[in-house]
Amino acid sequence: MEYKDLKAGISSHLNAAAEDFFMVGYFLRQISENALFTEDGYKNIWDFAKGEYGLSTSSASRFMAINARFSIDGGEHMAEKYIGMGVSKLQEMLSLPDEELEKVTKETTVREIRALKAQATKPLSFYGFPATKRPAGSLLTTPGCGEGKYDCFACCRDCAIRQEERYCVTAPMGNPFPCSHMSEDFKKSIQYSLYKNDCQMIHPELAPVRAGDQEPSPCCLNCEQKSCFLRCDVAKKKDEQDWKDREAAERQRQREAEAAKPEPSEKDIAAFYRWAGFNTRSSIDADDLKKKFRNAGGGGASDLKDYQGSARGIRINYKRELTYSQLAKRLTEYQEQQRRIEEKAHPDIIDADFREVTDEPETKPAAMTDKEKDELLKAKEPDIIAAFYKSLYPGEKETIKGRKPAEITKMFKKEYGETFQGDRDENGLLWNCYPDKINLSISGLCRPLQITWGKFTTKLLALLEQRPELEATPAPEDLQEQETQEPERAEETEDEDELLCDGCANASALTGDVSACQNCGTEGHNYKPLVQEEDEAAYGIADVRERLHFHERNLQDYRNAGMPIEATRKQRIVRDALQLLLEKLEADREAAADED
Repeated sequence: MEYKDLKAGISSHLNAAAEDFFMVGYFLRQISENALFTEDGYKNIWDFAKGEYGLSTSSASRFMAINARFSIDGGEHMAEKYIGMGVSKLQEMLSLPDEELEKVTKETTVREIRALKAQATKPLSFYGFPATKRPAGSLLTTPGCGEGKYDCFACCRDCAIRQEERYCVTAPMGNPFPCSHMSEDFKKSIQYSLYKNDCQMIHPELAPVRAGDQEPSPCCLNCEQKSCFLRCDVAKKKDEQDWKDREAAERQRQREAEAAKPEPSEKDIAAFYRWAGFNTRSSIDADDLKKKFRNAGGGGASDLKDYQGSARGIRINYKRELTYSQLAKRLTEYQEQQRRIEEKAHPDIIDADFREVTDEPETKPAAMTDKEKDELLKAKEPDIIAAFYKSLYPGEKETIKGRKPAEITKMFKKEYGETFQGDRDENGLLWNCYPDKINLSISGLCRPLQITWGKFTTKLLALLEQRPELEATPAPEDLQEQETQEPERAEETEDEDELLCDGCANASALTGDVSACQNCGTEGHNYKPLVQEEDEAAYGIADVRERLHFHERNLQDYRNAGMPIEATRKQRIVRDALQLLLEKLEADREAAADED
């Protein structure tokens, strides 16, 4: 039967008639033997009976005992000879020996059953001895049996004349305390447990024996059933300590194994540096690394086979884990090496806007004071603001032309007001955006310009008034030059005397008699002039499609990484423009095919 059916059966029989206590005992036994009460959060069958039905421990124990003794094979059917007997009779009959129980019939009264109990043989100990009796004034007072041969202090046997509970094997002799699992309540509980056949308290023959008298010494400490819910508190405490010791040993083993691993090599750091997309102008900070890589993992490249981030640090190529502070330090050292290499290879383009290029040997500058740093930042502030203005989109610049500070500030907060840590652009400009401010820095400065959006708008408008050339639109000279060059190329084409037939229009240039195609020798074809111009920057449909796929992947990566809306919008514009270009090229190719 299902657990819910057993519970419903208990409720039904409790609310029906008093004689249904037999079935109540059966249902309680099923729930106890299968430990189903744990599904409702109870620790044992007694708590379950009390919490669900208000039954006391004695009542629940009595119902289960009556069902166990007076049923057929311990099942749900009562033996025929006991059917019709009331609960009072059966309750009194529980303590009758089997030979006396045979004398009871349906006509036997409760008084007669009690008389049979009184006439029963006087109980003896497990060993068949009466209780030990000491003479008056004796110094020996230890209770036991067999005239002192056995004492209750060390005995674990099921005894009819037990005078004192056996003491716990872990108790000191100077302050002994009894074994909690030799009580009658425990024995009643364990009889309906899943582990009743393995319990040393019920089956002392399963317990180890003492070296002296060879008597069994059962204890939960020696029991292998560590999941038994009736396990004593002493054993549970030892189990918990054993678990802590194992955990400590495992942590120590892991620490030793971690310490035995080599630290990531310079090659490993370089591989991660490239994989993460850092360059010589990137800002590398331990907190930023933790935010980005604490739940990340990847790799698969030739140098970076694997990396795994955690709340503490990163493990690169299965080497020893580095904390984020250690990783930031290693990456910064490698970045500095790369910067020196770049400066040595291109000394004329590194920080060209803010450092004079000379042929004199490079000398290490003296450290700047805070005052000098502030003065340098103040001097470069207009250039920093101008550099950021140049990076804006035309639509954003149109908003600025309106000269309405409130609208401009609102536009900046909308487009750039999300928390974003950026990298330096091709001009060396770096901006870190926040909802209420922006940090601007540029190569060659010792500290960033930190300014609120409102103040930035004010300073930008003032700068545009001082330097109107920033808003000037350059004359389209390049477009005019292109328009004048196109006809010239057309005229050159018309003067070509090298002709090919329709089928060989893509062959190499031909010379000589043009009455027949010099490529295939066929006469009578329509000839087309051959224009042979080699453009190294020319591209086709395959090139556009490749770039389109590249930017589609980038756009998806931007969305997954939670990049700012403005950065994602720029990537989408490039994607959509390439899509339109691809559609046009494919349409032109189909039109050309139709003409042929």
